[in-house]
Amino acid sequence: MADDHDPDMFGMDDEMDADIPAESQAQIRFALDAERFAKALDSISRGTRTHSEKRADIVKLVNRYHDIATEKVSTLRETSRYSLSSRQRSLDESSQDSMDVDEAEDARIDQELRHWELEKQTWDLLRRLLPLRYPERKTLQPKRRDISKFQDSSQLWEEFLQSDSTAQERKAIMECMQEFSDETSMDIDEMVREYQTKAERGDIVAYGWLHTRTAIKMTKNMQGYIGPLDPNAAHMTEDHRNQIGSDPLVTQLDPDVVTRQNRKLEPQDEYFERAIWLGCYELLRRGRSMSEIRDWCVERTEVWRAVSMSAMPLSKDSEGERTVSNPLATLLWRRTCYALARNGGTDDFERAVYGILSGDIPSVEKVCETWDDFVFAHYNALLRSQFDNYVAKRSSPEAVQAATQSLPAFNALQFHGDGAPIGERVVHYLETNPKTSEEAQDPIKALQGAVISDSVSQFAYDNGLALGRHANKDGASALIPDFSQSQFKLDDDKYFSLPQPNGLRVLVHAFLLISSLEELQGGDTLKQDLRSAQENVLAAYVSALRLHNLVELIPIYCAKIQGERAFFTLSRNVSMITDEEERRTILTIMEKIGMDIAEFVIFQPRSLLKEYPEPGNDLRSGALNMFLDEVPSLKYGRRLRPDFFGEMPDTLDPVDEQLIQSLEWMMLVDGLGDEILAMGVAIYKRFLKSYNLHAARALSERVRCADIFRAKAGVTIAEDTDLLWFSEFDANVGMDEAYEGPRDLVTARNFLELECMIRVLDSMETVASSQEIAQESVSIPILKTPPTNTTRSPTSKMNREFWVHIGQEIKQIKSFVEPCLRGWLRESIDGVDEEDFEILRDMYLPETILGYVSVLHFAGTNLTRENLLECMELAATIAEKDSDIASVLMRSGRMKELVEGFANCSKALAVSAADKKGGVGASSKKMRELGWSRELWSVKR
Repeated sequence: MADDHDPDMFGMDDEMDADIPAESQAQIRFALDAERFAKALDSISRGTRTHSEKRADIVKLVNRYHDIATEKVSTLRETSRYSLSSRQRSLDESSQDSMDVDEAEDARIDQELRHWELEKQTWDLLRRLLPLRYPERKTLQPKRRDISKFQDSSQLWEEFLQSDSTAQERKAIMECMQEFSDETSMDIDEMVREYQTKAERGDIVAYGWLHTRTAIKMTKNMQGYIGPLDPNAAHMTEDHRNQIGSDPLVTQLDPDVVTRQNRKLEPQDEYFERAIWLGCYELLRRGRSMSEIRDWCVERTEVWRAVSMSAMPLSKDSEGERTVSNPLATLLWRRTCYALARNGGTDDFERAVYGILSGDIPSVEKVCETWDDFVFAHYNALLRSQFDNYVAKRSSPEAVQAATQSLPAFNALQFHGDGAPIGERVVHYLETNPKTSEEAQDPIKALQGAVISDSVSQFAYDNGLALGRHANKDGASALIPDFSQSQFKLDDDKYFSLPQPNGLRVLVHAFLLISSLEELQGGDTLKQDLRSAQENVLAAYVSALRLHNLVELIPIYCAKIQGERAFFTLSRNVSMITDEEERRTILTIMEKIGMDIAEFVIFQPRSLLKEYPEPGNDLRSGALNMFLDEVPSLKYGRRLRPDFFGEMPDTLDPVDEQLIQSLEWMMLVDGLGDEILAMGVAIYKRFLKSYNLHAARALSERVRCADIFRAKAGVTIAEDTDLLWFSEFDANVGMDEAYEGPRDLVTARNFLELECMIRVLDSMETVASSQEIAQESVSIPILKTPPTNTTRSPTSKMNREFWVHIGQEIKQIKSFVEPCLRGWLRESIDGVDEEDFEILRDMYLPETILGYVSVLHFAGTNLTRENLLECMELAATIAEKDSDIASVLMRSGRMKELVEGFANCSKALAVSAADKKGGVGASSKKMRELGWSRELWSVKR
């Protein structure tokens, strides 16, 4: 995992190889970010800590995520500036194609920067609000003082905030909107530049209405006026008009002259006026301090405007600022501003300024452009209305009436009405407002709305429903189920989807942190269906991590999922890991974060078998056909069909592969010997009952019984083809008190018997292919001329290695067939598998026994006659009284084929004069002890 403080991490955009495809670059960037977030989350997931310490860790983590986003924003802004300046320098030298590439890269950077700016704002909201919503302990309410004891309104304001958590939340939300606007909006001087240019005053920003002042002087000079012009004079309407002659011009220069006289300024001064009010609005909107507002106005010799905004501007950093001295005066001041917002002013921005100061909403909304602007307008109004009520309640009724009876004020609390919490109503209002509805559908803004309205859990639930519905659109998804009802309507565009991994990352971590705080506070446990839908978000993010090859991070998030779904999600997302060391790494990570790895590896095969049950049809017998449809020959007997397993697939069926992998995972965890054997038997049964021989062979190759006993019981096994090791272990297992390996020897024997069957069939298929090669060699035309030194018999065309290999395969068949000849699958634990075992006996024993007879016939005529003698011994074995093979053959109707096979072997033995490949020699000691001799079958001439 990447170092959380890697100094080069944020330089990736600058240093990334230009030859790397854009999609790969995006994956690399996501991987770096995902690792940092996961590492930070993992750091608070370990160890035993008190509730207070856990809460502090969560709050620190929110701040850490905000810091990460802040660093990303800073880096991307620097990258954007560098890219822009670099492109401008090379503009004349670049081709059109190069310019197109540069523009595409600039667009990518801008898009990424926008995401991280919004993500930073989201974490800013959370870091401000979560400590307020989940306080460490109940804070003592400040002792109330008589309102006459306060020196100014700021002291009463502080008491108000300390006594009301709702006010603290609203202030935090408003300050977040101010902060974001201040960081991301254009410089105010740039914003007013256009109006300043139209004001036709060059770089002069001071001295007020220059053009109107000049016009007034000109009128005075032309008409010989001494003193102020009289706006009511009869000739003044026609003689004193603006430059274009459309409207009467004001006759004085005091601030309210336009509304008082109902006359106009010169057009240039109207632009200047708009520039001033736009600047004032932006200063308030961005939460600038009173001193900054004053400086800005003083520079333009408009000090009166700063004075009019001095009564509690609610800046984002208002510490140390003093407001009006009389708290009751704030009531009157607010109502005066409200009157100006609704009925005064000549410009929307002027009215919006007074709307902000008075806590009005409609006048401010007229100039709002973004979702953030509207949130600011509403929460500014709510906070001012709330404080207004607080002051009124703390004052005497007579004093309040005297200050407010003549002027009304906008009440934002009443504006939003009763019913749902105000936060929810504000967010819903923004979703339905034509000016903000489109932006409100952006998932990151929708998440911010959920943070503001304290409904992140509901948002995660809805997002989970949307993810489930999308994932199951073209087929059922087990990882991300569909929990929505058919009639449930949801706007999918409002929620994060799998192609938006960065958005999912933000939602997942916000949801986990809030859920952790809820748990610490003893919040209500959610209903299972609600929690399951929310966990779709986690499952989707885990899938995103897998798609970006970040499998080592997956356990951290699966550990946050409740119940068996944690293991299910983890299991399905690590199934692509085939490297043993990588698997061990995953298990180590799981152990470190407190997950039960033994329970996990046991869960994997069980869940797969449950999710993908066996087909319901009873195949019984007849589907396995090992023989060619031809007349048996003396030399080859009844020939086996080459490749009777069927065509080798390029890959196994995904479910079959996962089942085998689940046993490989079990091999990596200490103990679990009995469990892996039991699961192995269940998987073998599944494969063999459906004649899935390729999967069964893969299982026999990758998870062998001998390897299980080596790993789980420490048994030394030199060669697993010699089954004597199991007999010795069976006899001695109860004698060692320190033994900690598998003790369910019945299941172990079943596993070994099933493995032996598939290994017998595998070797038989190899022999069948060799039969075909040998026969093709014999079929080559033989020269009729006498043999020479360069002419050999047809069979000599096959090299020695070929026959050595066949001999080895036949030796393995003889070893592995032994369990199949004596009580194959006759035992089971409490009869649980008895029915399935009986089915498998009927399906495989007849064809396997007949195939074994054919193998011995082929080996006897091509390698050594001893194999033919063993075939005769096989006949005697099957004919024994306690043999269980004869009944299976009789039940399947294959006994006649067996007798014919033995007859063919007997005939081959009778006419064979000597060994063809093994050389002349005495029969084996075993054969002689049993009374068999090759000479008995030699035909005397």
